[in-house]
Amino acid sequence: MNVTSLLNFESMKYIGAQTQAASINHHVAQALRVFIEDFYQRIAPAFIVVLSCRRPSPMNFYRNIMQLLYESVDTMIIQLVLIELNRPRRIEGPRTHNLLLVDSLDALLDIEIHTYTAESDGSEYYFIFLQQRDALIPHDMQGVFAYCWRHQLINCNVMTQSSGGQVLLHTYFPYAPGHCNDSHPTQINQFLGKSWQHQDYFPSKLHNLNGCPLLVLARRLAPFFEMDESHRELRGLEGRLLQELSHRMNFSIQFTGLQDQRKNRTIWSEKQLLQKLVHGRIAHLAIGYVRKRIQYSSNLTPVFPHYSNRLVGCLLLNAHNLTSMEIWSFPFQALTWICLLIFASWLFFGLIVRSMYSALLFLILRYHLHQRLPESLQDLTNGGYAAVMSRATLQDLREVPSLHEILEIKTMIVSSEREDEVLRQLDRCSLRDGAGSHPLFFGLLSENALLYLTQRGHRAGAYHIIPQHVLEQQLAIYLQKHSHLVGHLDRLVMSIRSVGLLHHWAGQMASERYFRSRFLYREKHIQLPDLWAIYLLAAGLYFLSLVVFICELLAARLAGNTGV
Repeated sequence: MNVTSLLNFESMKYIGAQTQAASINHHVAQALRVFIEDFYQRIAPAFIVVLSCRRPSPMNFYRNIMQLLYESVDTMIIQLVLIELNRPRRIEGPRTHNLLLVDSLDALLDIEIHTYTAESDGSEYYFIFLQQRDALIPHDMQGVFAYCWRHQLINCNVMTQSSGGQVLLHTYFPYAPGHCNDSHPTQINQFLGKSWQHQDYFPSKLHNLNGCPLLVLARRLAPFFEMDESHRELRGLEGRLLQELSHRMNFSIQFTGLQDQRKNRTIWSEKQLLQKLVHGRIAHLAIGYVRKRIQYSSNLTPVFPHYSNRLVGCLLLNAHNLTSMEIWSFPFQALTWICLLIFASWLFFGLIVRSMYSALLFLILRYHLHQRLPESLQDLTNGGYAAVMSRATLQDLREVPSLHEILEIKTMIVSSEREDEVLRQLDRCSLRDGAGSHPLFFGLLSENALLYLTQRGHRAGAYHIIPQHVLEQQLAIYLQKHSHLVGHLDRLVMSIRSVGLLHHWAGQMASERYFRSRFLYREKHIQLPDLWAIYLLAAGLYFLSLVVFICELLAARLAGNTGV
């Protein structure tokens, strides 16, 4: 213990006497000692003792208790804080493990414990010894638990000692069967002289929420979060995650704010969603393709990221089809064509070369060969490509210094955060430039969204993914700051992710094998520009035959004139 603080505590003078029997003091001190040794000494390197009294007699009582604890508790680092009524001051320091010695509800409120942890993301422990008259204990205890629940202090216990020396421990269960948001005191333990009746000093209150509702802010963005109109079935990767959490914790899901989205027929942006959670405080959690960002850490608490979503670049393959002339010249390299023109007669009459050429043409048309496609971000940059992306993706790129080179190229920003809008804009850019012109546009979007939208639109083989991934997005559920749910949800999400359940759901949303099956995609029809090579070849042959015919006429006339 902090000996200097203890000596200063000893030297203070108090008005009034402590009239309780010494045996009861030893009994109370023994109860606190056993708790400290069984719990705080096992899980914490140190803890804080805060003393706040508004009456002199309890202050003298707590002085005696501290003397007895000092004599019996082994060496342990503590911080001792004394709250004086008329001399308010703020003592900074860690407030994770707390032993609070108070004589009334007002004395507890003087400590203002919630102000020390309101900006943290952890869950603290509060063991409160309330030394109060027997008749006032129920009222003050109810006020203590109401205060704890109001400020999301879920691990909050109150120890009391009756006039007869009985030491009891109470807590509250906000998700009791049939009583949601309940802060009514419930007795959970009793000190029996040498030990407590139960070793579980802080029972779990979140393993079973007994069907109590959790308010959810969600935005419907396929394939991550979708729901039917009746809100009875959730779909998508995060929809199934929310259902799994609901099943494991036994809570009901109550959506809030969805009426606004249906009324305006728009989808909230990520920023709008989280602003509603911060300022409105109308929900317990927010979900729906929300990326974990450092700028939200001061106002919100994220759960452990449940999915690593890849941001990839994609090209529309139809925009990189070989042109008509390129198809005819593609089977052989330039040097091969030159060699064949030296042996033109053999080319015209050689069955082997003609068969090879025909087979290669069939191969090109059958397997949809394309122009050489970019394989990295550097290829896109050097090739003069323009990027099509959403504003949320642009924000992600700005946060990564190594990706700033992508921002230097021409970009086209779509107004919506829906990934299908990126693909629609990519299609429009390709159609605008016309067939055979090879428009230099690529889309930046989620790989899972690309696979899902391709399968839903029956467009297998329509897109090419750049092998080099752009960015890994960490998706997370966001909670109100210092939410009591964060610790339990962290453990559940890590458990669900560690067994591969999220990746299994992601594989069920869309098949990568289907995405890469190019034989199924036949959206591009033969158009007039695709036949230019045939027209030119036919015209050339007709012109050659015309030249030959004219030459034959001239030769026949010359031969006739000579014969005459």
